[in-house]
Amino acid sequence: MPQRIVRSLAGFSLALFLFPFRGSCGDWLQFRGPTHDGISTERIKTNWTGLNPTWLVPVPNSLCGFVVSGGRAFTQVNREINLQPKEVCVALDITNGAELWATVLDDANYPDGFVGYDDGPRTTPSFDNGSVYVLTSYLKLYRLNATNGAVIWQKDLLALYGGTVIRFQNAASPLIDSGLIYLNANCGSSNLMALRTSDGSVAWRVENESMTHSTPVLATLFGVRQLVFATGSGLISLDPLTGARLWRFNYPFTFNSFYSLAVSPVVHRDMVFMSGTRSVSYTSFVRRITYTNNVWSSVQLWSTNEPSSTFTTPVAKDGFLYGTFGFDTTSPLNQLKCVEMRTGLVKWSQTGFGRGGLLMVDNKYLMILTEKCELVLAQVNTNAYVELGRIQALPPYNTDNNKSWNVPAIADGKVYVRSTSWGAAFDMSVPQLPGLLLDPPTPSPGGRFDLSIRPVNGTALDSNRAAGIEVWTSTNAGQPLAAWTRLTNGLTLTNGIGRILGVEGAPTHRYFILREPFAP
Repeated sequence: MPQRIVRSLAGFSLALFLFPFRGSCGDWLQFRGPTHDGISTERIKTNWTGLNPTWLVPVPNSLCGFVVSGGRAFTQVNREINLQPKEVCVALDITNGAELWATVLDDANYPDGFVGYDDGPRTTPSFDNGSVYVLTSYLKLYRLNATNGAVIWQKDLLALYGGTVIRFQNAASPLIDSGLIYLNANCGSSNLMALRTSDGSVAWRVENESMTHSTPVLATLFGVRQLVFATGSGLISLDPLTGARLWRFNYPFTFNSFYSLAVSPVVHRDMVFMSGTRSVSYTSFVRRITYTNNVWSSVQLWSTNEPSSTFTTPVAKDGFLYGTFGFDTTSPLNQLKCVEMRTGLVKWSQTGFGRGGLLMVDNKYLMILTEKCELVLAQVNTNAYVELGRIQALPPYNTDNNKSWNVPAIADGKVYVRSTSWGAAFDMSVPQLPGLLLDPPTPSPGGRFDLSIRPVNGTALDSNRAAGIEVWTSTNAGQPLAAWTRLTNGLTLTNGIGRILGVEGAPTHRYFILREPFAP
């Protein structure tokens, strides 16, 4: 919450409001994060010299990632129970990686091969309001008590609604928002579903659209909140509350049901990106969406099989995509690329990342978990690949029993990674900064005044922090921020105190806002 400090001084009634650019960061609630886009606003340390895991534990076998909340990290494993392989949801203590509970969900049967001896559950759990939601490979949906793993309710979607799983079984994670669970159950003529978190009952079912391995996303286009699925024939956008169709278009390639799609749609500005495996002639493409007179339409901007991605979803910033792309057969060598979203132009490529997942952190950095189980930090940079750090985060790669095909999770400055056999946590948190105090203004010649800014705990203000501080002023505290005036007077440091000299005007009432990139 913003901090408010009020002081008075002869002729001045001074109010100081401290507002961060971002709110506090918290849990990692779903596949690719709470905003469904692989973007984290957290701060992390960028000097990884000597960085070691807080814990490293075996979690065989699975292609899942972690979600984190309430002091627990949740994932799935393939575990033998009474001599039978089972999909099992487990909760780990985030302080030491110790297993807190394990709940058996479904049979672990993967007849199609392709993965290796480390094959296992494909989907990442979701967390919502004290419960863990898991969708198994064979479309059994569970709500579990996050504290002890007890089953609150369970729905066998195939038994309830008919249908089938596709080759390689289900790999789409459940998407949760506003009390609804969104998924494609591949059942009958109304496959796209919203189920209530309270009891698993159906809120709506629509559209004859076959399932893929792609997890749907929630996004906002032209101020309209929408739910976007990548189905067996095209991309479709729905009203998340009612299931009403907003827009739809077919893929610019022939869909091959033998190899499905696994990338999630990337919605950015007025564009939507999608990609499929290049080895079966799928392409990457971008459509531009328009909304005029309450009518949705779209036009294809480009389509190409270079770059294309098997199942790694890129992140987007300022009109550019960052992701790993390449052929399946050379996956450990697949390239990290920066791609201009409107044109498909590849700005740069860097080899050696494989089909690992990535996040964008703090709006500045790419955090990539490579297929070879390395964790890499690079700049978000359209001009060149700039690497800032690299560690062997998990035991070394083995094509048969240890590889990373999932996305890291980050919560409260701690990064959680896993391969098909191991899980680990790294503390990359940055120490919290003390709050700021604005001293009473000091009159200066010419009807001006000076301001002094210092940390509330009496420590010195350092130059890096001082460089990010903005001071805004108004004579009306009730005005919206856009109506306030930012002071352009330079901030100088003297003995650890920030000073702004020669501020014009001396009204009876003056209000100030201090803004800086990161809140105390």
